Amino acid sequence: MSMGEAVVASLGTICLFGWPIVWVCAYYSYQCYKSWQENSLKRAMVERGYSAQEIVQVVAAKKGSLPQKISDFPPAKPVKHPAFGAN
Repeated sequence: MSMGEAVVASLGTICLFGWPIVWVCAYYSYQCYKSWQENSLKRAMVERGYSAQEIVQVVAAKKGSLPQKISDFPPAKPVKHPAFGAN
């Protein structure tokens, strides 16, 4: 086997096994990023006082879809803020 054939064989092996590995890593990285963004959105909505029903509606919505009424969740309790400086 000459040097050129060895290079072609090694590049072919790298492409054959390397691309699927890169694709799998990229796919799961995207899924982690998407989950991280969704959790961040949920936390921000809880901090702003959104109800559980509103959070579920926002997370379940798809881009360009019409709003849907979800009525199987109980209404949220009022958020109690800590009393800073209260006597």
